[in-house]
Amino acid sequence: MDTYSLAAAARSLRTSAPRIRRAIDRLGMRVDRADSGVFRLTQSQVDELSSVLGVTPSVPDLSLTEARVLAALSRSPRGVASVREAARRAGTSPTATARALARLTSAGLINQAQAMLARGRATEATVYQVPFASSTWLALAPTIARVQLPGRHEGAHASRVPPHLLHLFWNVASTQLDVASSAPFIARRLITSFDPDGLAWGSQNLPAGAWEHAAATRGLEPAQRALARNLARSAPDAR
Repeated sequence: MDTYSLAAAARSLRTSAPRIRRAIDRLGMRVDRADSGVFRLTQSQVDELSSVLGVTPSVPDLSLTEARVLAALSRSPRGVASVREAARRAGTSPTATARALARLTSAGLINQAQAMLARGRATEATVYQVPFASSTWLALAPTIARVQLPGRHEGAHASRVPPHLLHLFWNVASTQLDVASSAPFIARRLITSFDPDGLAWGSQNLPAGAWEHAAATRGLEPAQRALARNLARSAPDAR
């Protein structure tokens, strides 16, 4: 069976050997070593590392960070409203991401525009978005599509509706924003509002039973009922 040294794995994943070593330690990965002490990673272990660290092919005129940031934004068609959020999606540091966004903007690969966003109240923010119809983007799109971003490890599920979704619950009591006691009500409100950000949050934080309860309530359109059932099947506790 073919094996990889740290250096060979780093070349395969286009990253550094120290970063590979840190990931191995973080994952508690059991790795064989040759008599000389050289690591011997199996193909399955390199595949596991690629899912955690990502893989970025060489993109003409772009650094690794710029390619990752561009890939993250290309998979966020509604745009990203902060440097920190772009960094989280790309798996890069906020400082490096800010530099990458400036460079990508000057190259015409990203647009920056001021927009009013619903975050519990109307808030003005800079939105970073890929101009998907531009010839500059279209020339790079096939290569950027091959970028495998680092896995996003979410923390504990939210206990309450977050502030940026409060406009969807403007007429309800504070106690009805608690996930533990009001998940079915929250699920139904998200289904009937059909807000993309709300549904994205709910799909990661509400249990299957809440969506099933919402699907069984009266007054839903067939498409809404079907969506609730699909969300139940893909809920965190149903995976």
